[in-house]
Amino acid sequence: MKKIIFLLLTNFFSLTTVHAQTHVRDSLKLLLQKEKTDTSRVLLLSDLAFEYVGSKPDTMMVLALEGLSLSSRIGFLKGEAVSLNRIGGAFSNLGNYPQAMESLLQALKINEKMKNLDGMGRNLNQIGGIYYAQGDYRLALDYYVKATALAEKMNNKILLSIYLNGVGRTYMNLKKIDSARLFVQQAYNVAYEVHNSRIIGSSLTYLGDIHSATRQDRLALEYYRLSIPYSEKAENYAGLSGTFLGMAKLFEKSGQNDSSLIYAKRAFLFVKEKGFTKAILDASSFLSTFYRNRRNMDSLLFYQDISKSAYDSLFSQQKTMQLQSIGFDEKLRQMEIAEDRKNNLQFAAMAIGLITFIILFFALSRSIIVKTKFIEFFGILGLLAVFEFINLFIHPYLAHLTNDSPVLMLGVLIAIGALLIPFHHKLEKWITKIMVEKNKKIRLEAAKKTIAILEPAFVETTAGKTEQSD
Repeated sequence: MKKIIFLLLTNFFSLTTVHAQTHVRDSLKLLLQKEKTDTSRVLLLSDLAFEYVGSKPDTMMVLALEGLSLSSRIGFLKGEAVSLNRIGGAFSNLGNYPQAMESLLQALKINEKMKNLDGMGRNLNQIGGIYYAQGDYRLALDYYVKATALAEKMNNKILLSIYLNGVGRTYMNLKKIDSARLFVQQAYNVAYEVHNSRIIGSSLTYLGDIHSATRQDRLALEYYRLSIPYSEKAENYAGLSGTFLGMAKLFEKSGQNDSSLIYAKRAFLFVKEKGFTKAILDASSFLSTFYRNRRNMDSLLFYQDISKSAYDSLFSQQKTMQLQSIGFDEKLRQMEIAEDRKNNLQFAAMAIGLITFIILFFALSRSIIVKTKFIEFFGILGLLAVFEFINLFIHPYLAHLTNDSPVLMLGVLIAIGALLIPFHHKLEKWITKIMVEKNKKIRLEAAKKTIAILEPAFVETTAGKTEQSD
């Protein structure tokens, strides 16, 4: 009886919340029809595409591609980045991880160029999701943590709740249960604060997974049940599939095979029609094992074929190698970015050192009398240091423009030197003249002070000699 009531309640939630979700989509479609500005149309297409993230990845892809085409045509970089991010999400849900990675990395490069922290965080989070699906939890955690730091920097609570969930579920797969529980609970608290049904549902499901892993089956089942209305409200079918599969595993563990089979099939059917390849693999793998243990060969072969097809689609050797190649290129790019940052810091330190040297040079020259040769030497040294700093600063750009050709780089440097030589000489002459004149002035003032001190004594001595002679 309880099961029947539960099923009736979940169906009721499903009917009412689907209507609410449809209303949001209809509103976006109406705004899209009325909007005449291309940039606004791109952003509306992106928002509409996101409404299908958990239900229809094919529709999400079509809308995102339309947004990308329009953005490229009008040169709207932000629109390109947002559309590529949506395309990456659709590819990821459909199980095409190499294409997803390429789209997300393109978006990441654009967002880095624009210094768009919001877009960078979304890209990093989805890249982390790809590595999570591949089972590379260490690398997934690295991307999730970076995304979380950006969300905290922007104080964006919706994004923060999403990224915290990613960190938490990754820790769970790394067998760090305490850390997993801490981050998922934080994600739930933030999502509840901003009333984000999709993330609340996901957080509750992950809490169910965590309690299931620690053999707290009753608590796990309760968390799973609590998550269902929220995931249904958000039409997060991939999330619902994970929830039902978690419940199926708990029922099988307790010997409730009929309930286990019901929920496992629901998990499978929720994603079979929608094309969520990873969720299809998880559900069909469980069902094939379930039927193998009960020696039901027909059902075993049916789900085993589906499982094999999904696995090949996700993790074929060609796709795995392609993804590894893309990931390796991205690591090299990140290393270059880190090296550029290091060089920029060194350039900044050099600039500060030069400025400090010049300031000290001028400051000391005002109060210390030095020889002209000494002033000329340090004047030339400072100018040469500035000249070398300019050469160092433009070197990476020259290397890029000339494709590291030594002959071309030498020619460009000679040309730049030829242009700067006249200015160099004038500046050198001007500084040397100023400093020489300044030192002459200091010497003259010092001489006057000396005369002023010695003159009274000289007058007294002269007067005394005069009196004696008289």
